[in-house]
Amino acid sequence: MTVSRAQLRQKFYTLLGALPGWRASVFVPERFGQDPDSLLRGSKLFAVQVGTTTDTRSYRGRPADGLLCETACTLIWAYSLRPKDQVVSHDEAEAAGQELINAAMRYDATWPGELSVRLVDVTAEVVQSGEWFVGRASLAVTHTLPLQ
Repeated sequence: MTVSRAQLRQKFYTLLGALPGWRASVFVPERFGQDPDSLLRGSKLFAVQVGTTTDTRSYRGRPADGLLCETACTLIWAYSLRPKDQVVSHDEAEAAGQELINAAMRYDATWPGELSVRLVDVTAEVVQSGEWFVGRASLAVTHTLPLQ
């Protein structure tokens, strides 16, 4: 089964959106967490950014088969930090991000299906105002990209 880049993003949004307490950001992933307006709609928000797609074959596949490739995906999450208890809030934000990573890395009858998901790295920062923790988990996802 082939999966386009847009379908790949949609699969992650469906998976993560089903987690209790999490909501998808209404902002595009490239803007999410970069300005205060993108963080004002809840305490546990996420976005999924689809990055570079690279061919993993040393030869061109047949159009009917699609192209085996690897796409970089980034799970981005934001967590509201409590002003009077930032250290504890920071740990809670890390734990919340772990929920997203666990969901993305799980393996069962429904996920990842035709995908292969590998964790590359995890980074985090606190925005300048100190009000929000923004984490990023970089994933490498192997899938078949449609050529038709």
